Amino acid sequence: MGDWKDSLKHFFENEAKEGSASLLGVEVEHFIVDAEDKTAVPYAGERGVEQVLVRLMERYPDAKRVAGESLLGFSVPDFSITLEPAAQLEISIAPIRSIREIGEIYQSFSETLSAVLSEFGYEARNVGCQPVSKVEQLALIPKKRYEWMDAHFKSFGTGGMEMMRGTASLQVSIDYESEEDFRSKIQAAYFFGPLLKMFCDHSPTFQGEPLYTHLKRTDIWRRVDPLRCGILPGIFSESFGFADYVEFLGKMPPIFLEQGEEMQRTGTQTVAELFAGRPMKEEEIGHILSMAFPDVRLKQYLEIRFADSVELPMVLAYCALIRGLLYSKEGLAFAREQISSMRLTEKDICCSEDALMLDGWRANVYGRSALEWARSMLKLARHSISKEEKGFLDVFEQMLDE
Repeated sequence: MGDWKDSLKHFFENEAKEGSASLLGVEVEHFIVDAEDKTAVPYAGERGVEQVLVRLMERYPDAKRVAGESLLGFSVPDFSITLEPAAQLEISIAPIRSIREIGEIYQSFSETLSAVLSEFGYEARNVGCQPVSKVEQLALIPKKRYEWMDAHFKSFGTGGMEMMRGTASLQVSIDYESEEDFRSKIQAAYFFGPLLKMFCDHSPTFQGEPLYTHLKRTDIWRRVDPLRCGILPGIFSESFGFADYVEFLGKMPPIFLEQGEEMQRTGTQTVAELFAGRPMKEEEIGHILSMAFPDVRLKQYLEIRFADSVELPMVLAYCALIRGLLYSKEGLAFAREQISSMRLTEKDICCSEDALMLDGWRANVYGRSALEWARSMLKLARHSISKEEKGFLDVFEQMLDE
């Protein structure tokens, strides 16, 4: 039967998908705000986000409600809707190959959402950070998981409250075919990561104050529990594999465990301590994987977590860029060659992010101009995607030109 390490390693091995169809899963988070003063709309109340969900579900007759006493989301065949800790609304589009179809699904939902929100005098904002409201004034949705995470993060770093209540992201998920393919893709993702963050740096304000630096979400996440966030230790090792990700998980406190209908706090005990000498059940594996938040997260797929929430054209551009870089032999080979020739480490990623935070596209990244890297990435991505997908990248080209 093996132990907890074997359980996790076998899970990752079994989720490898040979002959990958280059599927992309997309999640976009939104702040729901008052259309006039842009303040955050709370979950509760006669005009809260819960009532927005009620009205949204009426537009989808086949919607299935997320189980629970309070309405926290629903699903339809093409996507699911859930709420983040302070009622940020997230759409998760089921993995599909066509970026155009991703755009059609998201556009259709956005129009429906806008129509419902207009009835309340609200709007959805695609930005990386809470635009106006102070995070300490925002209540959590009624979900025990978030209450316990909130309490935990208050004792680990200074960014937990800001992260849970004040951030919104775009996440894109890709498949891996084998452990070797996993290694190539996760290392390439981390290599390209600082520039991918910059492409979707979309946080003009935070809590009502203009931002004069870049990558605010990265600054916030850096100040959250370091045992579960950020850059994976040893990511650029030539032998990095499933076992290394398992070791990372083993050193992380899971915060709580679910025992049937009950939840049990685990304090500072780590995964390795809590599961010592025994295998994990499937639901335990799912929980542990959901409590880790590195920049690239391994689950049944690789979840790329770099981007701020952005509007539809940039969502499509980002999807095309991810496909062109991480689903292509050329993109993976380029990253592998650069990592090896420059002997990159986690510190190099941090230094590059530091530079981008201060200087934006004028920054020096891995010894070269950030703009040079960005144009190289776009050129590289264009080689391996369709003519239609090349067109999606134009919005990034225009951004660099400006």
